[in-house]
Amino acid sequence: MSNKKTYKIDLRPMDVFFFGGEQHFGEGDDANYFVRSNYFPQQSGILGMLRHQLLIQNDCIPITPNNKTTVSVLIGEESYDIHTAKTFGAIQSISPLFISSNGELLFPEASEFYIKKKDGLVELLQFNPKVFTDTNQTMIYPDQAKTSIITAGEDFLGKYELPDMLVSLSGKQFRYNKNNDIEKKGNLPENGVFIETGKPGIQKTARREKGKKDNGFYRQYSYSFPEGVCFTFFAEIDRDVAKNFETGRIMLGGEKSAFHMVVNQYTQSASPFEEGSAFYSGLYERPHKEFNKIVCLSDCIVSDELSAKVAFMSNTMIDFRNSRSKVQNTTNYNKMTLASNRQTYETPTRSNKYQLLKRGSVLWVEDAHLKEVQASLNKSQHRIIGYNYFKIIRKQ
Repeated sequence: MSNKKTYKIDLRPMDVFFFGGEQHFGEGDDANYFVRSNYFPQQSGILGMLRHQLLIQNDCIPITPNNKTTVSVLIGEESYDIHTAKTFGAIQSISPLFISSNGELLFPEASEFYIKKKDGLVELLQFNPKVFTDTNQTMIYPDQAKTSIITAGEDFLGKYELPDMLVSLSGKQFRYNKNNDIEKKGNLPENGVFIETGKPGIQKTARREKGKKDNGFYRQYSYSFPEGVCFTFFAEIDRDVAKNFETGRIMLGGEKSAFHMVVNQYTQSASPFEEGSAFYSGLYERPHKEFNKIVCLSDCIVSDELSAKVAFMSNTMIDFRNSRSKVQNTTNYNKMTLASNRQTYETPTRSNKYQLLKRGSVLWVEDAHLKEVQASLNKSQHRIIGYNYFKIIRKQ
């Protein structure tokens, strides 16, 4: 029987932070002159950070042939694999990453709102999916004799912006970007939490030293938080396996952004790891009359067949890769190689690129397909590290 304890973990930035993902400056035809940080790191990055901290705090670095068995027990033999279920030693579960503002948790707002600009007025409106007849029977469920399809509603146009927003359990909305110069009219929330900071991405002096033309206009945009704002997530740790787990300084992302990791035991009864938990009570309680609604609380890994089971989607796809290694095989952690069918994992390996449903994406689902869609999302191999969290709002 394990000695499993749940922890609330705050990540407080020590400076600006940058999470690049697939973004880089590149060269030649692939050159990008502006590179902007993602708002959140990947959940696989949170897992990697926790595994590294457990190794440090339990005196398992450096990894040598003599301690590899101990390391495998502590953090698991392999890193996260999108295709295969893995276990991670003392790490039993990780929740999605949220925002904490002066102690109040902020969650991704459902992507069922759009910004309409007309005659100088800026309005935040909500999707109202409508059903109309499809005489060709080709636009939805192409493999079935179905004649109705769903649209976003009469007032929606494809040119309208879908804003990134956060929401509290009380329903208060926040924009992501505090520097976003949206007209202060209408009903848009004016308070943001991410403060954008730009700097030269390729320093002028470095370019001169290489004998190249001055390209100091390349810009890299990072973020910081206002006072009292930080990242927050929850983790279940088996303390029989990890004798030490406490507050410390961590590095996160390819740019090694520095954070103060504050660890406190979580003792409340509402579990952040369970679907339908009271922990998420009050979120997204805007039921639709005709369709059930599924809101992604985290980025979600889904199959290509999902869209055929969904009546309507408001979603964004994001790129995903992660670094893969094996404790028994990997000997050089200072080099990264590309994926190969004959990979030996002597060095960490970049996975292939995949696309995920972005947090906040919304699926409108008919009763007949709800259980099937729910089952396709509810995969323990992804939920164990904080992917594929969602909430169902049943029709009323």
